[in-house]
This record gives sequence, C-alpha cells and structure tokens, in this order.
Amino acid sequence: MGYRNTARRVTARNTLLAGALLLLAGTSSCAQVPDPPSSSSATSRPWSGYTTADGSLSFEHPQDWKVTELPALANDPAGGISVEVAEGSGRVVARLDTGIIADLSCTAPAGAASYTEYESVPMPELDSAQGSEQRFVYRSLAPSGTRSAQATYAVVSGRQDGNCGLFDFFTLTETSGGRFAGEYPAADAQSDARSYLDGAARYPDTQEYRDLRRMLTSLRNAG
Repeated sequence: MGYRNTARRVTARNTLLAGALLLLAGTSSCAQVPDPPSSSSATSRPWSGYTTADGSLSFEHPQDWKVTELPALANDPAGGISVEVAEGSGRVVARLDTGIIADLSCTAPAGAASYTEYESVPMPELDSAQGSEQRFVYRSLAPSGTRSAQATYAVVSGRQDGNCGLFDFFTLTETSGGRFAGEYPAADAQSDARSYLDGAARYPDTQEYRDLRRMLTSLRNAG
C-alpha cells in the first residue's frame, strides 16, 4: 500500500478497481432506516456462515440475508472474489471484493472537512500478510467528494483521518487487499448534510447496524 500526498483523488491501477471503489454508492438506498426490533427477537435471530468460493475468507450473516457471488473485480494476477450481501427485503447492504491493488494519493482538501468516527472495533483474527492492523470502522465525512456528506461502515487497515476521503480498503495478501463495506442508507438521497449526519449518528441504535457490525467484524481468514 502506498499513501502519497500528491493529488486529491484515490487512484486505481485499472478501471476495474475504480469500479470497485465507486460501488460503495451502489450499496446505498433511499429506504427508511428500520427501527430496532425488540431485544428478544434480536437475540433469537439465527445466523449462518459463508466461506468465499476461493476458500480464503469467511464471515457470518443473519440467516435471512442473502450472499450472492458476482464477477470478480480483482486486478491482482493472483485473482480474487466479489460478493454482495442483501438484507431480508433484498436491499444490498454490503459488498466484499478481494484481489484489489490500490494506491491512495491526495492532498489536503481545499475546504474544511469534518471527519467523525462513531465506532472502531479491532479485528485481530483477520490476518494481513503485510502486517497491517485490521479494524471495523463506522465513520462520516462532510463534505465527501462531490457529496455534502457520506457515512460508511467498513473493514480498514490502520488509522485514517479522512483527508483522502473515505478509503474503505484493507490489506490482505502480500500484493493486494480488498474491501468489505457499505454505506449508511439515507432515507432521503437529497437530504441536506446536517439531516444526513444526524441520521448517520443515530444509525448505531438500530438492529440493522448491529447486524452489519457483527457481520463485518466476523470476517477472518478461512485457510
């Protein structure tokens, strides 16, 4: 991984990677964020395990959520996998891609930007051949690129401060890494930044967020 303060953008080694990083927006939805269910229903909810087709990674997910294999976006010659996860009603809430080679290059933003981490959870059971410290993070940035605000939940490597945008990427093999991430589903895609961020700050109080956190933090090496 190279982090170079030379240009204000995330650069990709090829157009496949650009598509992988931009797909974060595709996990967003205009659906209303669901209210938390009762504690009794949450604790009795069955979960299932999923192992990627190449046998490299595994994670847990609610039994009524669906994991779908997709054409791999990997640009590492060694290959990789791509899957998306949809919640019970069919809304895509996260995507996992591996075999991604990326560099992050940027300078400080032209204007003041507010970066907030709502939660960070260490993930010591997800090993990186590059020796990176892995963690789950839920955070927001305002503004974020062309958007007034954006909040994402993701598995990342090391510390970030938002100066280069929300770089949802973790290292995995000696040559590449991946992303396991999704975006806070705004009830109104055109909502102003303050309304969006207020909703993002309340999202951890929902059962959907707790399920997503458990799913992402369960990611580990399967081999």
